[in-house]
Amino acid sequence: MSVTSVTKEKKIRLSASERRAGIVAVASGLFARKGFSGTTTREIAEKADISEATIFKHFAKKEDLYHAIIDDLCSDDSGKFIMIERIKGMDGRDAFFEVARHLLELHSKDTTLPRLIMYSALEGQDFSEIFLRSRGMEMLECLSGLIKGLVEEGRFEDVDSELSARAFLGMIVHYSISQEIYGFKKHFKRSIDEAAGRFVDIFFDGMTARGMTTKKKTKKES
Repeated sequence: MSVTSVTKEKKIRLSASERRAGIVAVASGLFARKGFSGTTTREIAEKADISEATIFKHFAKKEDLYHAIIDDLCSDDSGKFIMIERIKGMDGRDAFFEVARHLLELHSKDTTLPRLIMYSALEGQDFSEIFLRSRGMEMLECLSGLIKGLVEEGRFEDVDSELSARAFLGMIVHYSISQEIYGFKKHFKRSIDEAAGRFVDIFFDGMTARGMTTKKKTKKES
């Protein structure tokens, strides 16, 4: 049997879900390397060894493809947000450490998601907005809820929980992007656990009732 015949046979045997998964994998890889504007459906089709019509059969709109890529990168087999699942049953430092470690570990292995978000924002594509409305806000609400719990326990001063959650995520995401994409990793070496632990320390030390009270007193005295 010729190579061409074997290839055709394999293509025929692919199920609809397998074909769809292949399109998502190829598209996310191309978008992450070339941007959304720099990638055409023709390129995706050629790389996936399918026709452009097949892409539109599975994804009638580009938004459908964006949703599928986000699910592929952020969800488990049951469709649940991997990060949220990882911290279920955790609270306090343990939960925040796991969030930090997960993000740092994830981006150290694969920078596809942060690259897609940056390309999308710069090019005015919908991907970043779709991500923020779904997984981004879900993560923010989860951390905000944990912070509210710490406030109720008296471990944190009464703060803007959403802004505080963004501050924590901002530290982790900026560090991760600067390490893995900007090239800081060549000059600034820390283990994932060390970096995650230190960021959690910085966040908790700055948010504790004692720390906040001290700052307020200092401000009044000055």
